[in-house]
Amino acid sequence: MHKPQLTQSSGLPRVSIAIFGMFLAIALLNLIQTSMSQWSPRPGIECDNGETVHRYAEVNATRVNIRDLPTVFSNVLTQKTAPDQVTVVCEFGVWSRIDLLEIGPETWISTGLITLLPEQPLAGRMKLVYLGLLVVGGLGLLMALYRPHWISKAVDLLLQTQELPAHAKPLISTTPQYHPVRDGNR
Repeated sequence: MHKPQLTQSSGLPRVSIAIFGMFLAIALLNLIQTSMSQWSPRPGIECDNGETVHRYAEVNATRVNIRDLPTVFSNVLTQKTAPDQVTVVCEFGVWSRIDLLEIGPETWISTGLITLLPEQPLAGRMKLVYLGLLVVGGLGLLMALYRPHWISKAVDLLLQTQELPAHAKPLISTTPQYHPVRDGNR
């Protein structure tokens, strides 16, 4: 019985298509599961004191005071009611600074009076990961389908086999070599 031998022109592109297709599928699945609001950039509000964050929340009380400083003794600028949504940009103890620049330069709400929403904004790193997977998967898939010899050249470059003598290349070759136990007697 004759077994077909995988060559560089048939085996490597199949593996490459599968790998790049998997990258593309992972990127598309993650992108489909995110909403456009999760891609919004963080408001350009500096956090003078406290921890800088970017979170979406919902007011969970009937009438909540929005203040100009993170204390109960500060001025009340306006009020919010449930289920108004706010964007938290800074957290300072039990206070959250929210994005309401149209009301005042600083707007604070008590953290106990808001509830975080299930859909939160994506971190900058996650945006880069999703877009990177999409680009690598798409370009790699196109390259594997239309220019498979580029992949073998890239593998040679990465493994640095292009400068090895001919007798050393089979030791780290990307094409399967004859092995007496695995392939049997031919």
